[in-house]
Amino acid sequence: MHSRRRLLLALPALAGPLAGCGTAPATFEGKGPPFRPEEFFAGRLRSAGLFVTRLGGIEGWFNARLVGAWDGATLTFDEYFRYEDGFEDRRFWRLRRDPAEPGGGAWLGEATDATGPVRGRAVGNAFHLEHELDMPSLSGRRRRLAFDQWFVRTGEDVALSRAAVSWHGVQVGVAQVSFQRLSQGVTEGAVVAGQAAREEMQAAPRGAAPGPPGRDPGRDPGRVMNAPPRR
Repeated sequence: MHSRRRLLLALPALAGPLAGCGTAPATFEGKGPPFRPEEFFAGRLRSAGLFVTRLGGIEGWFNARLVGAWDGATLTFDEYFRYEDGFEDRRFWRLRRDPAEPGGGAWLGEATDATGPVRGRAVGNAFHLEHELDMPSLSGRRRRLAFDQWFVRTGEDVALSRAAVSWHGVQVGVAQVSFQRLSQGVTEGAVVAGQAAREEMQAAPRGAAPGPPGRDPGRDPGRVMNAPPRR
């Protein structure tokens, strides 16, 4: 069973009282190196993460490739995920500075499967991102999950992320992710949906065993901005 979807199927059982603790932006003020999204995500990165339920159990993990570009106005980046059970997925993002706060740290954007705007704010060595995703379960039903995510830049090319995942206002789990920047400043041309998946396939060693059967995430044109995946 796909790790991402195991969490969705378990939501009714997991929903219950959970004491939460918010993160104060002041924690990161004046800390460095500063987290500038247009700088950190413009390039090629690797990430690895795992999902932890509210009961403390590890539900699954993944490795991912990210390719991003900044053209001076819009930050675009494409992600390709491979989960421990062979399931593959991807997400495409566009972020821009919030025009209501020129010169500030606020960002607005959109992402694949997002049900509304993506909102972010950079402060010190951290970047706070809030968004809701309409994610499918194995039953075919879709559930809206809210993500309250903090990225913390712990080094020049390293960041850690923690996202509290909620369903109907109740926290059901946490996604913990580490990011390693491999190169900087991918600004030539434009990053497009599916680019990270294609680069991953090209980088695979010749003669490598093929992955589990399923759709090719680098060739599926159905995963576009704010559109559900093709079935």
